[in-house]
Amino acid sequence: MLCGMMVLDTIKCCYRKIVKPLQYFCHSLPLSYLIEEKQLTFLNKLLYSDNFILRTLASRYSVQFEILALASKYILNTVQNSKSMVKDAMWTCFQHKFNF
Repeated sequence: MLCGMMVLDTIKCCYRKIVKPLQYFCHSLPLSYLIEEKQLTFLNKLLYSDNFILRTLASRYSVQFEILALASKYILNTVQNSKSMVKDAMWTCFQHKFNF
């Protein structure tokens, strides 16, 4: 019980310092990355949908430029990226950002 309390005190004290390494070693991307992954996947599905109306709306409202803006943030060159490519690029970016 005493060891558990000491660990909790250490976590509370150094909370900001250990979050990123814990996320990395637990294979969990930060929430901002996950939101942008979902957004990029959704916009790709919208732009390349089988539904003509969705494709028309996506092209009319410049969804492609939003995709390119998000993709360039994670060094993805094309507009249409698979979910695994997006996740790998985000992991690489996360890894380089915090020098793990």
